[in-house]
Amino acid sequence: MVKYLKWTTIGIFLVIITYLLMALILSVLPTNPSPEHCPEKQEIFVTTNGIHLALILPKALIDERFRLQLKTPAGVNFIAFGWGDRGFYLNTPEWADLRIQTAVKALFVKSETALHVTNYYKPGASWKAVSVCPSQVASLNDFIRKSFKVDGDSLLLEIEGAGYGQNDKFYEAVGSYTCFYTCNNWVNEGLKKSKIKTSWWSPFDRGVLYHLNR
Repeated sequence: MVKYLKWTTIGIFLVIITYLLMALILSVLPTNPSPEHCPEKQEIFVTTNGIHLALILPKALIDERFRLQLKTPAGVNFIAFGWGDRGFYLNTPEWADLRIQTAVKALFVKSETALHVTNYYKPGASWKAVSVCPSQVASLNDFIRKSFKVDGDSLLLEIEGAGYGQNDKFYEAVGSYTCFYTCNNWVNEGLKKSKIKTSWWSPFDRGVLYHLNR
């Protein structure tokens, strides 16, 4: 029994080390999209809370029909989109609320997902600005919109009463969250599809920010 536990512990340790090494290597390796040329660049933003990345678009750059579905209040100038594990989002409004079973389920069990939409009236000081062409903005709009689960009438499915405050909402999302496809992988994928230089694969926020800062 002791020998079994020993080898099980070693096996788990090796899996974790392998995961972290692959995350480091693939986070550092950059994608190499062809440069986009346009007469006038626009700015989108990426932000992190220290663990979780979100994509932020100026309201004016969001497809009007999509913006109407989001019921954006007057005066809002920026809208942030974060994708993640539904249970983690709804049960962990603050890091102090995090429970081990919630984290384990989010990382190792394929689970339902949600999109966190937050309205901002002015830009945050720590937001990372990214200059893009209109075609890249259109691709990012398409990626974000297709991440929302919709009903038979193509309407977004809001999770009623799930927001943390007056300026945010949660919606049902498509896809499953695991340790191989995290909230940060979602942002990374959106940047890839929009031909913005980023990581090959990055489950952590630092990998994406590393390339945006270069």
